[in-house]
Amino acid sequence: MFKRILSIAAASLVLCGFTGAAAAQGWSAEQQEIWAFEQQQWKMSAAKDLSWIDTMVHPNMRFWETGSPMPRDKASLSHWARFESDSGTVLQQELFPISATITGNIAVVQYHYRVASENLKKEREIVTGHYTDVLVKENGRWMFIAWAGARTRRTDRRAGRWRGLLRVASARLFSRG
Repeated sequence: MFKRILSIAAASLVLCGFTGAAAAQGWSAEQQEIWAFEQQQWKMSAAKDLSWIDTMVHPNMRFWETGSPMPRDKASLSHWARFESDSGTVLQQELFPISATITGNIAVVQYHYRVASENLKKEREIVTGHYTDVLVKENGRWMFIAWAGARTRRTDRRAGRWRGLLRVASARLFSRG
């Protein structure tokens, strides 16, 4: 019974992933434009090209990420981005669009991400998370004005051990009755 429930849950998650990609393909030209903007920012960040902060972030930017005690601004983003880009390398990344809503010169973009990276000690990890980004269009250009997001899952070399412990716990829980 447990295997059947697990199979159904896995199939549902796979279908949800395809739904997001399919939704982006059916977007308007303007929605596709802001999605390309999002993808460009992630590519530049992965390549350690921090010029995106000066060219793609509005001067009045405010953002709040999980783990930060309070919202931060563009100066803080610039300051910490330099440190963070030197602490590791992005090996692979993928973005999964969920929605893009545009009203006048404001856009709200929501998506899920998955990133594989390697730190300076050559330790690798895979991180997943989600973001809601708010963009404003000024002088014909989209710029980030706000975002909120969180890392939702992290796997690394210890992940196999945790998966094993979860399997044991699940087997005990479901064998009771």
